Amino acid sequence: MLQIGQTKRSNIATVLSMGAQVMAKIGISSSELVWVFHQRLEAFEDCPPEVPIAIVPAPDVGWMALMSAKSRTQNPHWARRVEAIQKQLREIYVLRD
Repeated sequence: MLQIGQTKRSNIATVLSMGAQVMAKIGISSSELVWVFHQRLEAFEDCPPEVPIAIVPAPDVGWMALMSAKSRTQNPHWARRVEAIQKQLREIYVLRD
């Protein structure tokens, strides 16, 4: 909210000088987001690119990355990596309608 006599530019400068980062999230489809997950997983030798991942909308956090129960229990390190990547990507991407 702008105060009297304050321009939008000075308001943004005030917010940035306070250390806050103002950044819009990028809209992305669920299929594109799955592709981004697989690209990130390729960096790990023990995590094959065919790890089954589904992206679903979640009302409280925007979206979630899901793996099958079989994949999670047989390869818990894959599940931990997917969770870590999910945390990073939620800060960048929002699901498109």
